[in-house]
Amino acid sequence: MLKLIRYSLALCLMLSNMPHIGFAQDNINFTSITVKEGLSSNTVNAIVKDHNGLIWFGTTNGLSKYDGSNFTIYRHHQGDDKSLPSNEVLALFIDHSGKLWIGTSAGGLCYYDQKLDRFKKYNGDGNWKELPTISARTILEDHNGNLWVGTYGDLRMIDLKTGRSTCLPIKLPKTTETGSFVAIALLEDSNYNMWVGTNNGVYCFDRHRKKLTRFAQDPADPTTISNNIIKSIAEDADKNIWFGTFDGLNKQVSPGKFAVYRCIKGATNCLSNNAVFALTASADGSLWIGTEDGVNIYDLKSAQFRQLKPDPRNMFSLKSTSIRSFLIDPEGIYWVGTFGGGVSKYDKHLPLFNLKQSNPFDPYGLSAPFVTSFAEYKSENIFVATDGGGLKLFNSNTGLFSAYKLTSKLDKTATPTILSMRMDKNGKLWAGTYHHGVFCIDPRDKTFKQTTSDNTPAGLSQNNITAITEDKQGRVWLGTLGYGVDIYDPLTNSFSRLNRKASIGFQHNLPLNDFIVAMATAANGNVWIGSTGTGIAVYRPADGSISHYTKANSGLADDIISTLTITKDGALWVGTNDGISYFDPKKNRFRSFKEIDGLTNGFVKSIIEDDAGLLWFSTDRGIGSFDRTKKKFRNFTAENGVQQGSFMPSAAIKTSLGDLYFGGQDGFNYFNPAKLPPSSIPGRVIFSGLKVNNVPVMPAQKSPIHEQISNAKEIMLKYGENFSISYVAVDYTAPKQDLYAYKLSGFDKGWNFVNRTQTANYTNLDPGSYVFQVMASKNENSWNNAHSQIKITVLPPYWRTVYAYLVYMLVAISVLLLIRRQGIRKLRNGFEVAQEKLQAKQSIERERFKAERLHEVDQVKIKILTDLSHEFRTPISLILAPVEKLMTRGFEGDDFGQLNMIKRNAKRLLNLVNELLDFRKMEERELKLNLTPGDIIRFIIECSESFRDIADKKQITLNVESSQKVWITQFDYDKMERVIFNLLSNAFKFTPGGGCVTIKIDICDADKQQPILNLIVSDTGIGIDESDVVKVFDRFYQSRQNGSVMNQGTGIGLSITKEFVELHGGNISAKSAREKGSDFMIILPLVPAIAFYEEQDIILEQACFPHEEGIETRPFEDLTEGASNMATILLVEDNDDFRHYLANHLKHYFQVLEAADGKQGWQKALSAHPDLIVSDVGMPYLNGIELSKKIKSDKRTCHIPVILLTAMAKEEEQLKGLRSGANDYLTKPFNFQILYTKICNLLIMSNSLKETYSKHIQFKVSQIETESADVKLMNKIMECIENGLNDPELSVEKLSKYVGMSRGSLYNKLLELSGYTPVEYIRQVKLEKAASLLETSDYNVAQIAYMTGFGTPSYFSRTFKSKYGVLPSEYLSNKRIQRYKPSFSSAAVI
Repeated sequence: MLKLIRYSLALCLMLSNMPHIGFAQDNINFTSITVKEGLSSNTVNAIVKDHNGLIWFGTTNGLSKYDGSNFTIYRHHQGDDKSLPSNEVLALFIDHSGKLWIGTSAGGLCYYDQKLDRFKKYNGDGNWKELPTISARTILEDHNGNLWVGTYGDLRMIDLKTGRSTCLPIKLPKTTETGSFVAIALLEDSNYNMWVGTNNGVYCFDRHRKKLTRFAQDPADPTTISNNIIKSIAEDADKNIWFGTFDGLNKQVSPGKFAVYRCIKGATNCLSNNAVFALTASADGSLWIGTEDGVNIYDLKSAQFRQLKPDPRNMFSLKSTSIRSFLIDPEGIYWVGTFGGGVSKYDKHLPLFNLKQSNPFDPYGLSAPFVTSFAEYKSENIFVATDGGGLKLFNSNTGLFSAYKLTSKLDKTATPTILSMRMDKNGKLWAGTYHHGVFCIDPRDKTFKQTTSDNTPAGLSQNNITAITEDKQGRVWLGTLGYGVDIYDPLTNSFSRLNRKASIGFQHNLPLNDFIVAMATAANGNVWIGSTGTGIAVYRPADGSISHYTKANSGLADDIISTLTITKDGALWVGTNDGISYFDPKKNRFRSFKEIDGLTNGFVKSIIEDDAGLLWFSTDRGIGSFDRTKKKFRNFTAENGVQQGSFMPSAAIKTSLGDLYFGGQDGFNYFNPAKLPPSSIPGRVIFSGLKVNNVPVMPAQKSPIHEQISNAKEIMLKYGENFSISYVAVDYTAPKQDLYAYKLSGFDKGWNFVNRTQTANYTNLDPGSYVFQVMASKNENSWNNAHSQIKITVLPPYWRTVYAYLVYMLVAISVLLLIRRQGIRKLRNGFEVAQEKLQAKQSIERERFKAERLHEVDQVKIKILTDLSHEFRTPISLILAPVEKLMTRGFEGDDFGQLNMIKRNAKRLLNLVNELLDFRKMEERELKLNLTPGDIIRFIIECSESFRDIADKKQITLNVESSQKVWITQFDYDKMERVIFNLLSNAFKFTPGGGCVTIKIDICDADKQQPILNLIVSDTGIGIDESDVVKVFDRFYQSRQNGSVMNQGTGIGLSITKEFVELHGGNISAKSAREKGSDFMIILPLVPAIAFYEEQDIILEQACFPHEEGIETRPFEDLTEGASNMATILLVEDNDDFRHYLANHLKHYFQVLEAADGKQGWQKALSAHPDLIVSDVGMPYLNGIELSKKIKSDKRTCHIPVILLTAMAKEEEQLKGLRSGANDYLTKPFNFQILYTKICNLLIMSNSLKETYSKHIQFKVSQIETESADVKLMNKIMECIENGLNDPELSVEKLSKYVGMSRGSLYNKLLELSGYTPVEYIRQVKLEKAASLLETSDYNVAQIAYMTGFGTPSYFSRTFKSKYGVLPSEYLSNKRIQRYKPSFSSAAVI
């Protein structure tokens, strides 16, 4: 008993000392903003609001900018002069122009450049040297625009126009208890007096009298200021000046006289603490006082104090006791900066619901988080049922809970979980539990009666009671979990049952699944019953009927029911798993509202009607209201203090005072709807961010924006740049409930309603100007707020700029003018061409006629010279024959010399006659070579000796110089003789006495396949003009430069000389200078003459070869058609001397390649593809036998003949060599003629095999004797080609028509028969025909090209070379050399 008394006394003492805290809706409830929400620090020294509506917080760790949704933090960055000078912000001030001034600790004074989003240090005019490093404690602008700055040890007034600072003369007392001087607070009152709060009292600067007056504490005078440390100064609406000090609040009552307000221990109508840090006066006539122990609100009219302190039982109280700064927003928001607790915000416009949450450490708090049901007991007392915490009685006035202990007879140690409660007409509380039946509680004496299931027809069917209601007869209806409804009649103290299968006391069974979750009794006595999954049933006591309503038969939102409510007008509202439904009795159907209609969430847990007729509902995501008249929803979330957990089904109540309670998984919310402020309007929308190509953009000279995005008026984008722009409404009440809509004028056809999305993205905009507009609203049905906009310009690409279009226009005009000019020119040119064609035709006719006349004259001239030449030959022969006969009779001395002179001159005369005959042959293309082997060096010397007598007679020196003594080659004796005679004749003719004629003979490339003869005939005669040098080889040309030698020739000698040289495959040129002489140079390729090698040059050394006689060599000219087509022989021999000896003898007939061993030989065989390989057998790396096998086994080289040389003469070795695949085998020593002959035979055999197995084109149709279909087709094809051989227009189309086949069929058939496509076959026939004509006719290359149907000689030459490997001219020269090659027996000369 003593222990109980002590406990009661302790409780009474606690309640008596507890401050009076009201939890009604008019309480001042704070929401907190801390570092968790993005604040830079939880200690806030200063708060201001700029002209854009943004709130700035100066903290101990940076400056924070807040738009209601997002924070932007500014801090100091080392080395960045655009950042904050120091992280500790001591003072903030917004001047009349909207500029934000920041005072920092040891960082000087700076201001914020909102256009470029950067900070700039203020240095003034430079006379305040310490300005960059001061700690500005307070900043204020006076009515003249001067900026006052208070610091440690100084007070300055800065003229912002000039930057000049003035130090105010403050006289300090002789003794200073508080240390050095600090200016802490500034205020300019309504009379323009400047008040300065310092740590040494307060100073007043009277502008009119220019006097600074100090007011300080006098301990002997209680009317003086209470303390010299002045932390804040404020002026109220009545022009009273208030001072916050470290020892109370002071009000100036008269100059120098102060009323002091202090904290009184135990009292509430006073300051809560004497240390006052902040003061501000509100528009409602109150003074807000920030102390070291919370906020005090002083009502100036009633002179009453109200203390606001942190309360752990109230989540909407202050979070810190130490207050440092205030800002009262003109829009009715109170911002409180604290020390260590961040910012506390009191918003009159914010509907803030009270929230009670579970606190297991509070004996007077909620004992469990899950609140399942409510029931009102008395005014301000509410029964609260929990899951796991039992039953509690809540006093809404004190905010405290008292416990109601219920003991279950089923388990006396358990705390029953209450699922539903109902207060009946007799004032008794019915509490349905889970597993413990139902309790009937008398709140007056706290007694209760428990009823549980007894398995009798008149008893409770089960112990899980989920819903309770009372009908008109006073019966209590109990909904169960799986057994339908049990109805308790207090008159009979028994139960009846209404369920699906076995109802007792009812005419019909319940058409539900017996899992009952909600019940409600209508005014007409009907009982509505909701189930989980089978919809709703209604029982009508009047006739005992039961109706069933589901989603399918009546339009119910969902068959899963969570709550039922009957409104004052008798309407039924149903909360389901997918919205709310209203029952229309006239239509006997439901009308539903879902999330698409504005409902915050479809899972509706409870529905309650308030006194004003609004429906309030709890959901899985907050609380909402519904205006049935306007059909508008209003939703509330965590910003309004709504618990963030889900609400419980049917856990709601409206009290007699009009308060609404909603229980959930995280406690319960309660509020009075009548006291909630109306829905606020969002502030203006500002642009908060810009990204271009997904990269954040900052203002810069070359950036899309030149100012910060919130201040920018235009965005300049390049063509092809994608961008996203972010926006936010400046809303400090409930920013998370703001809805947005935007559009891009010029692109979007209408507004895009994007709910709460705060970013718009656009891609691939065409060049042009657009306007981006955005607006915000709290209600999606009301968009009346002004919108914000920014211009967006997309620059065109360079090809779509104005300059580009000007260029396009100029180009188009130029093209049109050019077309017109070209048209005129074309007409003019056409006329001129017609005239030119006519003139050309006439000129051609004249030239042709002239040419014909000249040709006739030339023919007459040639005929006369030819006739004369034939007449001269007989007398010359008659002269030569007797002279030669006389020379055989033994004349000696001068006589023989005279006879020899006669013979030489007769031959010269015969040479002149022959020139005339050759000239005729040249004209008629009848000149042919008659090649004969001989020593060309000796021949040239002998010819030059014929001019020895002329040289002696004219006293001209004749020199013959030769680099070689002997060189055997094939040449035309007669033609080369005349070449030498003509050149020497000209040389002696134009060389005066005492001159010199020199013949130089040189053999170049003697060690190569094609040696070259360089013959130079030079003289020291009169020379030839440079302009005439190019004409000396023209026919009938005679130089007229010297009359003494004029007309001493016919003018055809040098032209014949040139023709003869070119017949030999060489060329001739001349070089001359006036009065210096002339040089005639002949370059002549030499043809090898094998038959004239002497025996010692043919047979190898006796050590290597046995001497064999009587073997006649066979020249290989029959195999090769010229030097360019010589066969290639690969010599593989490891003995260098022997290899070089063989190479030197074979190189005159073949192209010789050498390899020093078998490995090199294999590599050169692959790379060079020789025509024949001669290899030794015994070699390093790879011997001859292995090399032969490798060559014959590789498909790339198997066709090459191989001759093996060895010193081993055994038959086994020879067989081994032949079995390796070698074509022949030769033992050392051997005769070179045998090797040469074997090589020739193998090459001839190889060529014969190639000709045998290759496909040949037959020209003569008559030779085809078979008459098969394929032969007939080939004959017909050949006939068509031969008939149109010289037709350049011969095509596959004509050929297919001629043979009567389609092009495709002809292609396939001809490819099958010949291996060639039609185009290739026609080309092959033409080339074979051309080759035949080159061999057998005297036509030139151009004539043969046209005769065989080629369009141009150049195309013919390229095609011919691709087939035969040589140009047609080379082919013609080689064939003609072979044609005129003389036999080995010399012809007799007459």
